[in-house]
Amino acid sequence: MTGTARPSLLLLSGLFTMNVGCGQIDLPVTFALQGENTITLDTPFFGTLSSTLIGGAEATVTIDLNPFVLFKPQGLAALISLDRVLMAGTEIHIGTLNTGIVCVYDDPDNPGGGIAYLRPLHQEGDFNLSFNTLISPTSPQLQALFPDPLPFQAEISTTVPVTLAQLLGLLTGGGDGGLELSQEIQAVLPEEIPLLGGSIVTADLTLATVETFPTDPMLDHCEDFLAGP
Repeated sequence: MTGTARPSLLLLSGLFTMNVGCGQIDLPVTFALQGENTITLDTPFFGTLSSTLIGGAEATVTIDLNPFVLFKPQGLAALISLDRVLMAGTEIHIGTLNTGIVCVYDDPDNPGGGIAYLRPLHQEGDFNLSFNTLISPTSPQLQALFPDPLPFQAEISTTVPVTLAQLLGLLTGGGDGGLELSQEIQAVLPEEIPLLGGSIVTADLTLATVETFPTDPMLDHCEDFLAGP
């Protein structure tokens, strides 16, 4: 064990000891899109369409504070419940039509979630998450054509670096945790959707833990749109 890891492990053990009577704890975690994130539609009639996304997600991470689990091969299990997803994309031109700002948001009936296995002693963690999202154009013309949102399920399954310091940051709420998840996601739109049925939707996304949810006029526009008239 390195010299920098040993003090962190002692501090982590102390944190577990202080919380031994608490059992499971719920941690609010905020993710934000990092860098240039694109969503692409390969359509039957209009070629390839794309939009650049901003936004993020809010989640609750449930961890059982049991220090002995840290030494097991599987690591520390963390259940993740998605509470909110809100992303906004730049407008897409579909022939002579314009989508307006594209809004991507959680399905209120089943927003999604998953599980992570954290192995900070080995400086890694496995994340398996399902984002059950809906996509809506905001222009009146496209709203008339697509009154119902388009379903888009995103599956993230990846192994990322997780250090003791990052885990401590999440447990203490003293920082953003420094976790970053990157995934290319692909889905096919149902055939019954007008004009776009059968389109292959690809998203190349990078989400990182942050202290505050991102802000942007496009996100404000989507919030107003989702709130309704």
